[in-house]
Amino acid sequence: MGLTQKQHADLEKVLAERAGEIEEKIRDTLPKPADETTLERTGMAQDEVDDATTGAEEHLNHTMHEHYLEEMRQLDDARTRAASGLLDCCADCGGEIGYARLRAQPFAVRCVDCQERHERRAGVMRR
Repeated sequence: MGLTQKQHADLEKVLAERAGEIEEKIRDTLPKPADETTLERTGMAQDEVDDATTGAEEHLNHTMHEHYLEEMRQLDDARTRAASGLLDCCADCGGEIGYARLRAQPFAVRCVDCQERHERRAGVMRR
């Protein structure tokens, strides 16, 4: 059946809005100078506890930054698929990815059945 023009336009809008949100999060998680985080929080130079806190904050910030970069890559890929009319085409079976799934996960590349198989295989491979 495929996506209607309205559904396709709606999903492109969702992708664009999410990309804007992620761009902001990427900017917010760019690395800061080592003392800046503590100075922003307390207005004072660091001691050993501050060093440990700053290290933990930097690690979390780096992890979140990497997560947002990966999500942006997935969004960019989905926008490319949308532009070529393949947004709702499952990468594994070639079947249709339902509109409800794409609304919930706009950069999904697999239909629900193929995604479940993929996750089961990935789970088996990790063990």
